[in-house]
Parts: sequence; structure tokens; C-alpha cells
Amino acid sequence: MDTDYINNVITTMKHHHDAAGKYLNELAKGYRSNEKQNTLLDAAMKQVELCCIDMRNLCEKVRPDIPPSPIRSYNHKEICGEVTQLDNGWLDIRLNALLPHCKMIGGTQYVFDTITKLLNKYCENGGVIPCYDKAYMAIVEHCPVDCSGTFDNDNKGFRGAVNALKGRLFRDDNQFELALGLFTVIDEDTCCHIYVTPFDEAGDFHYQLTADML
Repeated sequence: MDTDYINNVITTMKHHHDAAGKYLNELAKGYRSNEKQNTLLDAAMKQVELCCIDMRNLCEKVRPDIPPSPIRSYNHKEICGEVTQLDNGWLDIRLNALLPHCKMIGGTQYVFDTITKLLNKYCENGGVIPCYDKAYMAIVEHCPVDCSGTFDNDNKGFRGAVNALKGRLFRDDNQFELALGLFTVIDEDTCCHIYVTPFDEAGDFHYQLTADML
């Protein structure tokens, strides 16, 4: 691995880290309006997420080769989430956090990167990703009722999730190849599930969701 490349990436990560620290220092100075607090938090989160993406990519580039495991696993777990193929063949991608607000500056890169890496690891561990001529993608966010902002569907940053799956589980995200559903479930367990099914099984999905079978 080129030392100059590594040093450049490390320098970029430090810049992101320092920028996040500046925003957090501003927050620590005292009371601000909710709007200003949210703006500073969003800006800090963007820098932290960009730093994390650079760090993930660098880790993958410098990681030594590891012989493949003789045990094939179809359910790969990480801190950030997991990918599971349900008994009926549907893919369930769980993220251990809610989707970011769609108005957050640069808020979809981390979602895209997380889902992409989860799917890549899932395939490396023997999982098979289906590709549908027309897919139904349902995003179900679980959260307490005091996270009320998530109930506004137009605020959900779902585009990063769609873009991460486009070209893998469906060819394009136009209305002829992808249908999209956004749902919220009141739950103390804060997380986000992204289900992908064949389009003609969307009715079965809705039944299982309303019957609390997922």
C-alpha cells in the first residue's frame, strides 16, 4: 500500500475529525435555539460520518488477506446492522439506527456506505442477493413515540438506501421497477428495517406487517 496514499487519507480523516470537534465546541458553549442546535449537530454528524467512511475504506484496503471460513454463514452481523434472508426469501436489512433526516447535509452517504458494506459481507459469507424485475422495498422504522419527527414520511432520508440497492436487488428505481413503502412502528427498540420483496408479494408483506409477524 502506498504510504503517501495512507497519509493523505489520514490527513483527510483528521480534517473531518477537527471540523466535527469545532461544531461540538460551539454546542458546548451554552444554550442555543433548537434550530441552531439541530444545524450544528447535523454539521458535526456529517463530518463524523465522512470520517467513518474514509476509515472504513482505508481499513478494507490495508486489511491483510484472511482465508475464507469453511463455514458458510447467510446471516452476517455487525455493530451497524445485519442482513438476513427470511424463510420466504425476502431480504431484511436491519440498521441499528433510524434513517437521518433528508435535509441533513450529506446525510445519505453513510447510509449508502453502511448498506453496501453489509450486502458485500453478506455475499462474502455465502449469502445470495436476489434481483427482481420489479421489486417492492419497504422501509419500516421502529422508534418510541417521542421520536415524532420520523412520522413525517417526507423527512425520511430513504434515498441513500434506495441508491445502495439499485443495480443489485433491482435494476433501476423508476416506477416500473421499484415500488416503495414507508412505515413507522411505535417501539422502544430504535432501529430501521429495509425489506425487499418481489412486487407481487407486497400484499403478503402488508399482511405480515399489520399482523405483527415481522
